[in-house]
Amino acid sequence: MLRAFFGRHKTASTWARSILHDAAHALGLKILTIHVPNQWAGHATVGDYVRAERPDILVMTNVTQAQFETLPPLRGLNVIRDPRDIIVSGYFSHRNSHPEQLMGIVWEELVEHRRVLAEVDVEAGLLAEIEFSGVFLDPMCEWNYANPGVLELRMEDMVADPYAHWTRALTHLDLLVPGPFDRLRNAACTWNLADRRSTPRVPALARRVLPRVPLRRLPQAYVAGALARFSFERLSKGRRPGEEDVHSHYRRGVAGDWRNHLTEVHLKAITARYGDIVQQFGYAP
Repeated sequence: MLRAFFGRHKTASTWARSILHDAAHALGLKILTIHVPNQWAGHATVGDYVRAERPDILVMTNVTQAQFETLPPLRGLNVIRDPRDIIVSGYFSHRNSHPEQLMGIVWEELVEHRRVLAEVDVEAGLLAEIEFSGVFLDPMCEWNYANPGVLELRMEDMVADPYAHWTRALTHLDLLVPGPFDRLRNAACTWNLADRRSTPRVPALARRVLPRVPLRRLPQAYVAGALARFSFERLSKGRRPGEEDVHSHYRRGVAGDWRNHLTEVHLKAITARYGDIVQQFGYAP
């Protein structure tokens, strides 16, 4: 059965993609990442595109419910985040760091939005970001949080206890063997990832002569190793969560940052545009 990850813009989807691509490499699985509808041009639906490509793991970074309903049967994850933090994170990312081109496709709306953000102050920029964020927040509001086979997660919980939540997530996707240390499975996983991680160092001849080890599921030890490899400190080149670099894609790495940036004017604008979206997802005022 297809495994799938459904992220939302600014819900640590880059972090999740990194872990899942690593897992797919260890297991020899085909992974397909979809960011924009242009990628399935020539197919009637994204589901038709996925059926044609036949991946083992699918990653969609801003899926809609209508798109989801075209997909083949799957076991999946869906991650959301406090909408206020999505807006604040989006503001800094769209102003400073998010690529305007991805997979050869130019995000024309971002180009124009970035021009606007460069011309106004932070308060006006956040108001512009509130409206711009509709492309991410509207699908989050319309999502069916009872989709069969989909485990619903919050980014805040995953950041607070990544080991527990990634263990749960990978187990749900049937990619992980929970339990005690498995020396043989762990050695096979390490060997399969050696060419991707460059550790342990493997002589080129040995890599050519010795094949990958068939592996159906990851050992429990994979979780801790992947979290260390893709930690905020490593991805941000040495900063700890809470240490800010407004020009980095990994800006701050903490939940609740909206309190440092959104004024009452912004909060009223969010309510005017999205209704009770904060309460709808159970986040505290």
